[in-house]
Amino acid sequence: MPAFIYLLLPVLFWSGNYVLGRVTLDTGLDPFFLSFARWTLACLLTLPFAYKTLIAERKTIVNNWKMLAFFAWFGVCNYNLFLYIGLTTTSVTNAVLLNSVMPVIILIAARILLGQKTTWIQNTGIIISTLGVTNIVSKGTLDTLLHLTFSTGDLWIIAAAVCWAIYSVLIAKKPKDLSMLGFFSSTALIGTFIQIPIVLLFGNQNISNVTSLDWITIGYISIFASIGAFLCWNTGIQKLGAATAGHFIHLMPVFSILLSYIFLKENLYDYHIIGIVLIFGGIFIATILNKIKPSKAVTQ
Repeated sequence: MPAFIYLLLPVLFWSGNYVLGRVTLDTGLDPFFLSFARWTLACLLTLPFAYKTLIAERKTIVNNWKMLAFFAWFGVCNYNLFLYIGLTTTSVTNAVLLNSVMPVIILIAARILLGQKTTWIQNTGIIISTLGVTNIVSKGTLDTLLHLTFSTGDLWIIAAAVCWAIYSVLIAKKPKDLSMLGFFSSTALIGTFIQIPIVLLFGNQNISNVTSLDWITIGYISIFASIGAFLCWNTGIQKLGAATAGHFIHLMPVFSILLSYIFLKENLYDYHIIGIVLIFGGIFIATILNKIKPSKAVTQ
């Protein structure tokens, strides 16, 4: 499978998480319970396939437990929990706009934490993709962009984006002796255990009030937005690097719009098409074109 597919699929899965997660939270589902239930189910589904790997790699896991706990804390616990808390008090439009700055945060984190530099071609691609995202969320008008309001939920979304950026950048430090399945399953288990005291202290969910639609949503985000997305994303970063992976986050509003158009029968407007073209163009420049002419790239 082409390397870029490993980055394309998780963005698609996470877009579904945005749409279904917001719908479910609007019905009154507790964000602490949603995050905990998502990862509990993901662990239960993963363990039958991963337990042999965990046993075989137990020495590596024990020797690197501090690092794995950090990944679990930032990537499994914080990112997902902060996202759901944010979605309870902010609009999906604001969440997508704020999430779209993640590629920039990833590049900044990569430079600070790993000393990585970006080329002028990559920077150009980021600017073009960002313009595409801005065009979508502003509906093609400056007035809409100027009148966007920000709430405390937006701060949670920003915090989630920072946590995910740090997680994505430091994936390069993953223990080499630990397989991708071993890494995912161990961090998923640790991240789920971290959430137990959090959901007990702050959660306010009556299990009897969880509807069948809620459980279907939890099933989707457990299988696709958790297991499938994390395995693909981590593999994609290993193959192409965090800086390249960051560009694909710009596809989040594109997929969110398309999913809303298909499943929620929402309209598709000209500003959507223009934004999508700019986003894909920026990703093409920052990834494919950057690889074609590496010798002419000047570091910034």
